[in-house]
Amino acid sequence: MTETPAVAVTGTPTLGGAYPVSVFAAQAVGAVGLALARLAEGSGHPAVEESAHAEGASGSVVVDGPLADAWFSAAVRPVQPLASPWDAIAGDYRTADGWIRLHTNAPHHRAVALRVLGVPEPADRAAVAAAVERWTGDVLETEVVIAGGCAAVMRSVEQWSRHPQGIAVAAEPLVAVDVREAGRPLPAGVAERPLAGVRVLDLTRVLAGPVATRVLALLGADVLRVDPPSWNEPSVAPDMTLGKRCTRLDTDDVEDRAELLALLAEADVLVHGYRPGALDSMGLDAATLRRVRPGLVEVQIDAYGYSGPWAGRRGFDSLVQMSSGIAHRGMLQAAAETPVPLPVQALDHATGWFAAAAALRAVARARHTGAGSLSRLSLARTALELESLRDAMLTSQGPSTDATAFATSPAPPTLPGRTIETFWGEALVLDPPLSVAGVRIETFVAPRPLGSDEPEWQSDLDEAPPARRTGPTGPAAGSPGRAVAALGAGRTLVWAFLSAALVWGLQGAVGLLGSLALGGAPQLYFWTQPEWLAGAAAQAAGLAGAWYAASRVVTVAPAVAITTLAGYAASVLVTGAAGALRVGEPIAGESFATVLVVSLSTGAALIAFLVPGLLLFTRWFVGRVSGDQSLARAKYSRS
Repeated sequence: MTETPAVAVTGTPTLGGAYPVSVFAAQAVGAVGLALARLAEGSGHPAVEESAHAEGASGSVVVDGPLADAWFSAAVRPVQPLASPWDAIAGDYRTADGWIRLHTNAPHHRAVALRVLGVPEPADRAAVAAAVERWTGDVLETEVVIAGGCAAVMRSVEQWSRHPQGIAVAAEPLVAVDVREAGRPLPAGVAERPLAGVRVLDLTRVLAGPVATRVLALLGADVLRVDPPSWNEPSVAPDMTLGKRCTRLDTDDVEDRAELLALLAEADVLVHGYRPGALDSMGLDAATLRRVRPGLVEVQIDAYGYSGPWAGRRGFDSLVQMSSGIAHRGMLQAAAETPVPLPVQALDHATGWFAAAAALRAVARARHTGAGSLSRLSLARTALELESLRDAMLTSQGPSTDATAFATSPAPPTLPGRTIETFWGEALVLDPPLSVAGVRIETFVAPRPLGSDEPEWQSDLDEAPPARRTGPTGPAAGSPGRAVAALGAGRTLVWAFLSAALVWGLQGAVGLLGSLALGGAPQLYFWTQPEWLAGAAAQAAGLAGAWYAASRVVTVAPAVAITTLAGYAASVLVTGAAGALRVGEPIAGESFATVLVVSLSTGAALIAFLVPGLLLFTRWFVGRVSGDQSLARAKYSRS
């Protein structure tokens, strides 16, 4: 048994090589134990700058080393083996000047890589290898990334430390915390199940994010995972859905988007792994999150950090190992001719456990002060943590070289767990690798395929009467924030101003073409007279204001009618007033009548009514919707 401050680790390491992976796994699991002990005992407000290895939590925290290693591989192990999660052409390839890894597990990532390489389908590894050899690594990496794919050149640790992104990541903390305004109190939980009653909205995919939410489910949280209709990850679903319920929502659909926002309004914790800006396209920009759920505990995970030139770059564990020098150091240690990664996807798993610890500390803070927060982590920063641990251990052991390997013992032939029946047949669910005195760490929610459940909170299904879950279709009177619209304020403004710009441009084009068709002089007054531009700005303001108000109290058809009429009326009034001022005449009814006659006779009025409505129904805004659907839902009210 080994000891770290307030954490005992049992067993001997089973994962080694160029890095002390077992020690790192125990530290990551132990970080959850420390945060959990603090939360369970109600010891108060943890400092914002508290690291993942904080001291001071009382209570017995024990990490089972071999089990922690096993959980870093898979906690749920179907008796019948599943297909490999790796695409046939995913992997490492030799370039003209080194090595590169292509990540092609997602069909769209595979398509991008093949398109950049000029390799047609059906493609095999030999054809891809021949194409890759003609490229230098940096150029191919850049081209694939720009095209929307995923690739990473193998760099050494020293090269990464000098790279602009490596420098940016080194300046970031392991967990960056931004404390925010207070909001609705979180459920108190009980010492035995500290997260009992806490609702976790899981918007994550392979692999770090699902690991984090799986840990929260083990501690009693009501975890609801939401995936888009087309997303699947069958090879890891048994392991990554343990303890969770799983649903699907299409954020291009107005009702599904409203459903997602309704779920968010009653969530306590949001965990997501989307790149910066991706949530905005789902109607979940930062302003909407704060408006819909003040006091939200938010945890964000990405690949390459939140600062520097690669902030928001697509990435996965195997790619970050290549970028950060881990695969290169492994190759040196093994005296191999090809990149050598870690024995497990340790960056994903460790980041997931660190993220769960961050969520626990944030929940403790919220219970103590009511404050919400945003905690940010990245695989690249976790890689740096592993590198620092390696350096520290080697320093304590004396002189070392890149060929140094960390000794391990064979993994136990059997691991403790229980066999359950799942969608995939019988499966072994390993015992938790962590124990904390007085806390029950377990789940009886079996893993399931993605999309197996309705978009409802389990606590609603167990405790609430049906009326509480369905509610009216409009906003609840006197309950601001309980009814949430499917089109947020930011997207409403984009739609309104884009509509007005298109209307202004089309009106001018129709006026010009009409004058030419009649054999007259070109008429450009829609574009050249400032009153028409002022009218376009007024229409944008009218559209935005009317839509924001109407969409919350009526269904789509009347909301569109009210909004387009309000936009047109605002345009006529401002155009008439601006025109009168331009020629020095008093603003009177005749001013507005003139504009009305011109717009009706030229077809400008028809354009002003049609364009905003047609644009509104595109996938970028409310999407597919029928006229009798409601854009606001009052659901999941705890009050």
